[in-house]
Amino acid sequence: MKLQLLIAGQLPSCLETRDIWQSACHQQGVELEIIELEDAQGQQLIDTLGIKSFPVLLADGKIKVVGRPDPQRAANIIKQLLIS
Repeated sequence: MKLQLLIAGQLPSCLETRDIWQSACHQQGVELEIIELEDAQGQQLIDTLGIKSFPVLLADGKIKVVGRPDPQRAANIIKQLLIS
């Protein structure tokens, strides 16, 4: 499974969300790729998927979560993605 987090630069809410997802992924031994919307890859994802809100967690190229979850919810989501 390929997990990507698309964030809007250095906004505090995006940085907090990045830290939450990185921690949840680390606990489960899952790699998380961080992509900034300003990057070419970020722009391509926005155009391809029609993303309008940030941050966005993608699993295998599909939108799974939009916004900032609390740490427990993030951990539960990662566990669920691993078993599905």
